[in-house]
Amino acid sequence: MWLAQLFSPAREQEFLALLKQQSSLLTAAAQKLHEYFQKGSPQLAQEIDQIEKQGDDVLIRITTALRDAFVTPIDREDIYALAEAIDDMTDYLNSAASEIALFKLEATEQMLAMTSVLQGAAEAIGVAVGALKTQPQQAWAKAREASSAENECENRYRRALVELFDESDVHRIFKLREIYRHLSNSADRAEAIGRLIGRIVVKAV
Repeated sequence: MWLAQLFSPAREQEFLALLKQQSSLLTAAAQKLHEYFQKGSPQLAQEIDQIEKQGDDVLIRITTALRDAFVTPIDREDIYALAEAIDDMTDYLNSAASEIALFKLEATEQMLAMTSVLQGAAEAIGVAVGALKTQPQQAWAKAREASSAENECENRYRRALVELFDESDVHRIFKLREIYRHLSNSADRAEAIGRLIGRIVVKAV
């Protein structure tokens, strides 16, 4: 009986369901971060932190399931890498929210633009993950969309630094730079996630 459970289709579907849950949490975090930067409500920062903790729990469930499973719907190393990259992106979004709250700063125009791009990337990742097994071409297209966020965010990041170093308040400069760095790192993870999904699709062809 236990052997049949290890090889069961239900067990294979568990991984896809967990990845979908994790990507949904990422999308929620990105949406709430953009909203937080627009409205400045401290409650939203707390909600993002709770989402990040839920994401950590899902990552633990994925790694535990990988340890116990003989059969996975896609390569186990790809599942692990994808789950970690999604978790990293969520972590960076949470760090940006936490630090702008701790530093008692208001979001800049460049931050709003970057979080808008990241929200779009997170939504594309959610669609791509959901389509991995059933609509690989859609997963591929959405993965490329997520990856493209890195270029746009990186351009915004450079412009933000130029504007930032024209300021005279050194403490403010360092505080804002940390938040920009978290957003840039989040965009880097979006690109990595897009590449991972692309690799998974190619392997399945």
